[in-house]
Amino acid sequence: MKKIIPIIVLVVLIIGGVGVYFYFQNIDNQNTELENKMSTASKAYFEEYVSANDSNNIYKVTLQDLEKANQQGENYDLKGLEQCDKEETFANITINYKNGKAKETQVELKC
Repeated sequence: MKKIIPIIVLVVLIIGGVGVYFYFQNIDNQNTELENKMSTASKAYFEEYVSANDSNNIYKVTLQDLEKANQQGENYDLKGLEQCDKEETFANITINYKNGKAKETQVELKC
């Protein structure tokens, strides 16, 4: 009987550890999905509204910018970003000066 209690405790700890792992894995997957949405919308916004002749090598597109563009007729997929801070959630877009296109994005979520 005394040998069963440590085994039960060990099994409960293992199951709890696996549960915590999957919980954090799910949160990470949700953040990756939201980062991808923000990145895609920011690149499209950049292509539509920003001049590549700006002297900046990095351009910041906020969630607020994307929402304003949607109000003006664009159709960026921002589903899931409703609870995010409108000014603190942004993407920094690195510009490729050879062709004026967006080269890379780095997304910062504040949800």
